[in-house]
Formats: sequence, C-alpha cells, structure tokens
Amino acid sequence: NISDARYVNALKLFIGGISPLEHGAYQGYAKAGRQFSGAGARVACQMQSIDELRHSQTQQHAMSHYNKHFNGLHDAAHMHDRVWFLSVPKSFFDDARTAGPFEFLTAISFSFEYVLTNLVFVPFMSGAAYNGDMATVTFGFSAQSDEARH
Repeated sequence: NISDARYVNALKLFIGGISPLEHGAYQGYAKAGRQFSGAGARVACQMQSIDELRHSQTQQHAMSHYNKHFNGLHDAAHMHDRVWFLSVPKSFFDDARTAGPFEFLTAISFSFEYVLTNLVFVPFMSGAAYNGDMATVTFGFSAQSDEARH
C-alpha cells in the first residue's frame, strides 16, 4: 500500500538515476583493479566491485515488485542516456571511468560513495518509510550502513 502516488515517480527517479551509477561504479572498480600491480590494491578493487554490483542488484530487486503495477521502471539502462537530469552524474562517471585508476578511486570512492550516496539514501529511505514501502526501507538502510563504512 502506497500512501502517495508521487512516491512511485520518486522510485522511477531513483532506479533510473542511482542504480545505473552503482553499476558504473562496479564496472569501474573492476577495470581499475586490473591497472594495479600490487595484490592488495587489486583485491581491494575486486571486493569493492562486488559490493557495488550487490548494491545495484539489490536496488533493482527491492523495487522490482512495482513493475507489476506501474510503468516506467523496466528500462533504466535505456532511459539513462535520455533523461536530462542524469547528464551531470553521467558525465561525472564517464570522466571518472576514462581517467586513470587513482583518479577513478578518488572521484568515485569519495564523491559518489561517501558524499552523494549518504546524502541520497537517508532521505530516500525516510520517504520510503513514510509511504509504507518497507521492502525499500529494508534494502536502503542495509545499503546505507554498508556505504557508511566506506
């Protein structure tokens, strides 16, 4: 039961905006890890890559039950290139992923993982709880506590 239909539009923004970035972070960490010669940095990038993939999959799965009743949640990858409000984060990720491994780790680990994700998850999960979406709240606070450890 959703108390406000506008919440579904917020879900569309979230699944279309944040999940592709998490997926981009997963790909970037996997690629950056291949650039390091030391085993420690390579394994750290591999573990972070797996963590980002888990975040992306968890977000998509937590909201997938809305696909049965609402349109617009099914093709985030297609819409990622077509929605104007994603131009800045998409450009940021494209720049980070095409830079060197140190620049990628600095940009994504600090700017995206630490700052942006923490600023997005807390209010979004509070809104999900307010609207009675406990499935999203459960994944969100799990991801939030995980992100806070980065």
